[in-house]
Amino acid sequence: MAESLTVDGVMNVLRNCYDPEIPVNIVDLGLVYGVAIDDDNVKVRMTLTTVGCPAHAYLMHQVQTEIEKIPGVKKAEVEIVWEPPWTPDKMSPEARKRLEAAQEPVTIEFNPSTFKPRKKGHIAKNPDGKIVLINEANARYLGSDDIANLWEKSNGEKTIDEITTDIASEKNLSPTEIRVQVLESITQLITIGLVHPEESITLPLHT
Repeated sequence: MAESLTVDGVMNVLRNCYDPEIPVNIVDLGLVYGVAIDDDNVKVRMTLTTVGCPAHAYLMHQVQTEIEKIPGVKKAEVEIVWEPPWTPDKMSPEARKRLEAAQEPVTIEFNPSTFKPRKKGHIAKNPDGKIVLINEANARYLGSDDIANLWEKSNGEKTIDEITTDIASEKNLSPTEIRVQVLESITQLITIGLVHPEESITLPLHT
């Protein structure tokens, strides 16, 4: 067994793995039930937040891929189990705070005629082809082709109104038909950290 191959080392690597819909890694969520190392083979026993979780295949692939990047690992095996069932009390205190903070309502205001959105983070695809938005904190969110297109166009060169006009032209629609959708999507991208908040955006304190 390679000297660097330890249970703690594997757990640290697993902190790079996220459910696409939850901005907390699987270790802090309490999804990892155990790690076993046998020479150069690693077996992870884990669960999911719900039976039938749509991220099932993605998470298994992600965990296996991350572990097999560790020097000395020849093969990684992932076993999904349902006993004991996952409950929120398995989360670390830090994870609970992060989720509570992410769920707080945020008011975002901007002027679509002057604000030029500038993207950050990056976009990837699940093995099943679904789009995943990944912010600079490595939190992952499931997206869509429309969201990906809007994110790609948010390069800081055009205002939201100009981007709306471009997208409307691509879809053979009028800007008014998609304006609300674009504004909602930009707000979502700002909220999850995929677009830089500029001076034209205000984040008021909660009252």
